[in-house]
Amino acid sequence: MREPNLYTRGGVFWLRATIRGVEHRESLRTRDLATARRLRDKRIEEISAARWRGERRRTWLEAVTEWAEHESGQIAPSTAKRYAVSLSMVKPHLSAYAIEKIDGQAIASMISARRREGATSATVRRDLTAISRVLDYAEAMGWREGNPTLSKRRLLKERRNPIALPIARDIEAVIAAASARFGALIHAARLTGCRQDELVQATWRGFNQRAKTLEVIGKGNKRRTISLSETAAAHISAQPVTLGCDLIFCREGGEAFSQAASDFTHVRRAVIAKAKKEKREFQRFRFHDLRHLFAVEALRGGMSIYALSKHLGHTSVKTTEIYLDFLTPEEAARAKEGAAQMPAQPRRSA
Repeated sequence: MREPNLYTRGGVFWLRATIRGVEHRESLRTRDLATARRLRDKRIEEISAARWRGERRRTWLEAVTEWAEHESGQIAPSTAKRYAVSLSMVKPHLSAYAIEKIDGQAIASMISARRREGATSATVRRDLTAISRVLDYAEAMGWREGNPTLSKRRLLKERRNPIALPIARDIEAVIAAASARFGALIHAARLTGCRQDELVQATWRGFNQRAKTLEVIGKGNKRRTISLSETAAAHISAQPVTLGCDLIFCREGGEAFSQAASDFTHVRRAVIAKAKKEKREFQRFRFHDLRHLFAVEALRGGMSIYALSKHLGHTSVKTTEIYLDFLTPEEAARAKEGAAQMPAQPRRSA
């Protein structure tokens, strides 16, 4: 027998009711039918009373939409994109909630679900940052009280995944499985050491073929100009120019690779499935691992750790020193020798 305004998800009862033309869905957080009935009646009464008084409760999705409109133009495009990706990933876990009902338990359930999906601690922390921005806005608008993400973020210690350098055979397999234009983007990461977003946003205006340089926009919306090898410069020069589009790497119609991370994941999954079917080895790697590979090979080729740090856009050479672990003692000494010869950086005045 179906219970009116109730349904189950994973054995847990949820409320689903349309009140004055607005559909409301939220978890009642119980597996007991009698308890669910009591909570259902109480929530319908509360929602009806609020609607009667003219108080409109926002759903999570409504809060996200209004927050995005408020933030439009106030944050860097790369930051907005990062938030959009996180909010898209948590949507299945929060969309059924009213904004004032998102509490510590709801956030904990979301974190558990994201981990089951394979998200790392670093990724979950980024998700929580995006959620936190929406909840802060909702609190400022008087739609809710408190922000339960703050304590959860402190408990999630961010650990770097160990670096595993991809091998040429596997890189070539992924490039071959991608479209020609997306494969060119992957190959460019291998040749330049640029981050994914830096290449997705790279423009012909920022490319100097004669000087073999490319201007990219890195973290914090900071611009830097990198030197390109002969091979990297030739690769960029060979890319087709799309009429009306200044992007170097884009889809055939001139559209940006706005979901490059997801696109790469889909291609990699296809390659893994094919390798498994053909009983071939394939070492899974991330797009970012191409940057690691570039860095290690640059140091092995004689680039100083200081020059590499500048090239990669690291704020401190200490960050770049993680790549020294992949070198022989002689190679590491040579890489650090170049840095030691650089003049000391002047201290900023207070």
